Amino acid sequence: MAGILDGINKGFTTINVKTANLKESSKIRTAISGREAEIEQLLHVIGETVYANRANFRIEMIADMLDNVKAKRDEIEAFENELAMLEEEEKSILGGGGTGTEARLFCTQCGASNRIGDRFCEKCGARLEN
Repeated sequence: MAGILDGINKGFTTINVKTANLKESSKIRTAISGREAEIEQLLHVIGETVYANRANFRIEMIADMLDNVKAKRDEIEAFENELAMLEEEEKSILGGGGTGTEARLFCTQCGASNRIGDRFCEKCGARLEN
């Protein structure tokens, strides 16, 4: 009976982890798409500004816009790093990768990784079964 319950709990944990990661990765991908659209618009404005001022163009005319493009590209890189961390977290929780150097306890409610000995989940606060 305990084996069946463990299997059910593991199934629920898998569903919770995958659902949470899908939701979070969707938010991140939407943010990336938004930044890419903003960059495209900025590049369009930069091109129009350079063309309109081609006779007496100075880089100072577009310097702020170029800095803005760089900042948005940096944001995209940070979002992509978040996606990679989500994938690694899912692998470590569900198996199939990760470092595995430290034993962890996983919440049956949300699937978050917790330290052995923790009594409550760090993410959702649910009571953990040690």
